[in-house]
Formats: sequence, structure tokens, C-alpha cells
Amino acid sequence: MFPINFLHKTVLSSPDATAAIDGDIRCSYRTLGVRSDALGCGIQAVAGKPRPIVAMLGPNDLEMLVALLAIHASGSVVVPLNIRNTAHELDAQVSFVKPDVLIVHKAYLDKVLSFDGTVLVAGADSDDARAMVALEQKYAGKAPEWQAELKDMSGIKFTGGSSGVPKGVMQSFQCVNTMVNSLLLKFDLNSEDRYLCAAPMTHAAGAFILPILASGGAVVMTADSSPGSLLDLIENEEITATWVPPTLLYKLIDEQKSSPRNVASLQHLIWGGAAASPARLLEARKLFGPVVEAIYGQTEAPMMLAAGTANELQGERLTSVGKAGPLTELGILDPDGQCLPYNELGEICGRGPLLMDGYLEMPEATAATIRNGWLHTGDLGMLDSDGFLFIKGRIRDVVITGGFNVYPADIEAVLAQHPAVSDSIVFGVPDDYWGERLEASVELRTGETASTEELMSHCKKLAGPVKTPKYIHLVTALPRSPVGKVLRREARDAAMNRGSAIAPPE
Repeated sequence: MFPINFLHKTVLSSPDATAAIDGDIRCSYRTLGVRSDALGCGIQAVAGKPRPIVAMLGPNDLEMLVALLAIHASGSVVVPLNIRNTAHELDAQVSFVKPDVLIVHKAYLDKVLSFDGTVLVAGADSDDARAMVALEQKYAGKAPEWQAELKDMSGIKFTGGSSGVPKGVMQSFQCVNTMVNSLLLKFDLNSEDRYLCAAPMTHAAGAFILPILASGGAVVMTADSSPGSLLDLIENEEITATWVPPTLLYKLIDEQKSSPRNVASLQHLIWGGAAASPARLLEARKLFGPVVEAIYGQTEAPMMLAAGTANELQGERLTSVGKAGPLTELGILDPDGQCLPYNELGEICGRGPLLMDGYLEMPEATAATIRNGWLHTGDLGMLDSDGFLFIKGRIRDVVITGGFNVYPADIEAVLAQHPAVSDSIVFGVPDDYWGERLEASVELRTGETASTEELMSHCKKLAGPVKTPKYIHLVTALPRSPVGKVLRREARDAAMNRGSAIAPPE
């Protein structure tokens, strides 16, 4: 079985059921299957090979969904590109992968700088020579040739990591199958589900597309990720599930507080992709009900090293990201690669068929990341005696100040408990006295005010003087990556450039 078979099985069992919704457009499973097969056949034809490398760049809409499924249908290699990246970044990624075909939405043609291969334009009229729909119509009723095996590469997905150096992660068909089955097993998806693809479908949010289609549910596409628009869709389309990064979750919380919608249909409000504030998770649970769930993974082990349902993540476990995925083994390893006991802090590692095959043309980086069968995530965490995973942050982000280890995630959680704080990032800065001094950059909620002194007093009360930042920078907006993660290194560099007058204690 291959990833596209998750769609094909539902096409056979429920051909007239709604598979995708894009505004006023309703697309049945039969239509989605026919369109993706036809375009898959056309992609093979223009590439001149059965398994071309196909990059795709576009928003969350039906045309790009058809493009994604067409790549799967032909057994080709998909290279998802993020529309939030700059043209320079995209050009570097395309030049590195050298795709045979580039599918780009007409709204993003200005981001394609130097690709000289075959370009298919999504959203273009059929009389455009490069229109994707024209190729789809040309091969209507035909099915692609199939030459792939489960061990073959299904996708190359870029990850920047905290180092800022993008790597092409190679995922096999087996890896993708494991991800889909893990999501199906954990979240018990069914034909009544309507999944709102709110964040870019080319990244984590898109991981739920095949599981939803396998369940006979509907995928609701939207290119408008504003919190008001998303809440309107949840209400009007009776959305049952969505995945969001913490930054978008916080915006949904604030919007729902200021202008409540009827969100009674929601059963799975799943967050992931970065650390989330415990205080904000509590807010979400109060506003949206007992539907807040978590998922933890990396591009190197897509989406589901661990996950927790709403029933599991209660009380002290609200801050956990759940238990190991049903098809994955988790371990907390020490620097020597030995598994640590429960409740001891170490590096989060995973193994099993979910893992990547490696980094494209980076054998040394691959060998450094996968050792003795374990994927080393670079994340610091611990497992409790019941197998729940708690993440403390990146290993290299630990700040040693005055001889004490301080985990930034702990202090970010404290700052989040202040009613004026929207988000924060904590980091270490070189210091002659402390070795490293703890500092923080804080983004306040709209309309709220708080002084540096007030926030430091708040931290001192809840975390003690050692773990209180020596300086807090109030910023209009924290630096974020194209997928919404707060960038610690950039925040730290900006703070150092801004400067702070810190005198050592007398």
C-alpha cells in the first residue's frame, strides 16, 4: 500500500461523499480521484519519466490539493515549498533539489526567480500554455504509470532547524504511510470529521490531509489564516478538527475572547510545531472546551513521535505532548547514547519506520542525527513513569548562569502567566560576571501594558531570583520563521544589538 491508496480506497467506498471544500466549491471523492490521476499522468508526460521530482508552491486551495495528490498518484517525489519564504530562499531550495517540474500558483509566480525547467501554473485559465488545468484536461480519464516501491523516496522536505541552515529531509513511502497510520490510530478520525487546513498545507497542517481522506471525512481549505476567518469557518462549516502552531493558537484564543463564535463542533484542537505556554493552553481549554490536544514530531520523523488526546492531557499533564506514537519508540538518552530512567532529563530520541532516510547529499549530517538506529532530535525532555513526554527545549538553549542550569521553556511558562504577556522568548547572553546572563524578549497582548520592572518582579515571585531574567526587552513583535516559530537566535541577536545596561551585583 502507498500513500495515494488512502484516497483511492475511499473513492471506491464513498465516491459521492464530499472530500474537499474550498469556499463555495464542494469536490467529491470521485472527482478528486479522477482529477489527481489525470494530472499525475500529465506530470509524468511533461517530465518524460515515471517518477519525476516535483516541487510545489501555492496557497491552501483546491488546485494545490489536486496537485499534491497528483504527485502522490504518480509515485513522484514531492518537494513542498513554503509561500512564506522569500524568493531568495525558495530559489536556493529549488536550485539544490533540481526538480523536473515546478507547480506554482499564479499568485506566486514572482517568487520563482531562476527555475528553467517545466513550470505548471495552478489557478491559471485553461488557455494559458502552462496552465495546470489544461494538462489535467488533456489526460482526463487516464491513470499514471506506477514504478515506485515502498523503500523509495516519496518526498524531500526542507527543514531550517534552529541553526538556520536548510536541510532536505528524504522521506520514504514507508515513512509517510507510518505517519498516516499513526494519526489515524491516535485521533480516531472518521467520516464525520471536517478538517480545517489552517496553516500551510505544504508543512505540518498538510500531514492530516491523507488521514482525513482515508477516514472519508472532508478537508476544508483556506488561504486566509486570520483568526477571525478561521473561527468563522469553524462555526459555519462545523469543523471538527484542525492543527495549529502555538502562535496561531494564541491568536484564536484572543479572537474568541473578544468575539466568541459557536465552536461546539470542534473535537480536536491540535497544537504542535513549537513549545506552547501552559497558561495559554489553560485559556484554550476554558474557551474551546476539553478538545485541546498535542502532537510532537520533526520533519525527520513527521508529525508523530508523540501525541496526546484531550482526555490524556489534563491537570499536570496539560503541558505534556503525550505518549509515543503507536508505531514509534521513544527514549531519553544521555550523552553516551544510553537510555535514562523515567523522570530524568536527557535528549529525546525516537526509532522505528517513521524516521527519515537521511538528509539529501549530507551524509555527515545524517550520521550525526541517526545513531545506532535512534533519531537524535536535539530536544531536551523527560518521560514520566506512565510514558508521557515533557519537553524542556533545545539542548543547546540551556542557559548556565552563575553555575545554575536554567531551561528557557520554564521561564517562558512563568512569563506567560502574566496577563499582559502574549508571547516571549528567553535566552542567554555572554556576561563577564555570570558567564551567561538570562534575558528575555516579550511581546505584549494588544491593548495591554506592563513595565520591564513589573515583569521581572513577576518572574522573581514565581521562579526565584536565579531564574529571573536580568533584563527584559519589550518588543512590538518577536521574530518568527515562515511557519510561525519564534526564532530564539534572532531575538537574542536583536537584544544584543539593542544593548542592556546590566551591572554585576555588589
